[in-house]
Amino acid sequence: MEGGTMNTGKVSIIKFSDAECINVDDVVTVEEPLEIYIDNEPFYMTMRMPGDEILLALGICFSDGIIDSMEDVAGVNYCSDVSLNKINVYLSPTVNKEDRLKQKQRRSTSYSSCGICGADMIEGITNNKGRIKQRITMDASDISGMQKVMQQNQIVFPVTGGTHAAGIFSADRELLSFSEDVGRHNALDKSIGKLLFSRNIRKAAVVVLTSRLSFEMVQKAARLGAEIICGVSSPTSLAIELAKTVNLTLIGFMRGNRGNIYTCPERIITNANCR
Repeated sequence: MEGGTMNTGKVSIIKFSDAECINVDDVVTVEEPLEIYIDNEPFYMTMRMPGDEILLALGICFSDGIIDSMEDVAGVNYCSDVSLNKINVYLSPTVNKEDRLKQKQRRSTSYSSCGICGADMIEGITNNKGRIKQRITMDASDISGMQKVMQQNQIVFPVTGGTHAAGIFSADRELLSFSEDVGRHNALDKSIGKLLFSRNIRKAAVVVLTSRLSFEMVQKAARLGAEIICGVSSPTSLAIELAKTVNLTLIGFMRGNRGNIYTCPERIITNANCR
């Protein structure tokens, strides 16, 4: 594969149709592994599109409950002696690293044990985060406008068709952060990382995704404290249940002026004023 920009590359393909086959060059999204270390110890590995690695590492640490803000971070850098595919996050001395890692390990062990069910996972999240208070209402056309802003910011998808995007908006409809990645989880974690880095985490109100709405995506939005999460595709049953439990408005199949409100419709104002 020939190199293109940092996050795209060219490949030779055979393009076929009913009438002909031709040899052409195509542009694809680059995918590379990323190792995340905490205080020089292995923590996490993910596949991602190159770029914003430090922000991705911060977002993952936040989503996993390792850090709550940039005050919990003493430093973060590339391990350039190995490669650009390794990030080391150094925690502040005030953070009880062992306790937070143990909490994450306990959650992971519990969730993978025999007999675990979705209700157990939701209860654990609710006990940790609590219910999200309603502070905003928003017109459905505002959400549609946010999707248009997302489309305008997508650079890689128009040329490859191979990325997801995540945008986080304020209650004033301002785009606070935006990211693209091959993985929908990474796209959102990168956006969360940008918010952490800019110290704007408390401004997060609306999460807009180009992907389906799975349990994990709703979990990340709830951890962020957002009040609305919106996607162009379908939610899962467990995502709906979690959103309802934490009082998060979930909108699926949002395309243009159409969408399905699955939970907490009181935050959304439509022409039909649905309830």
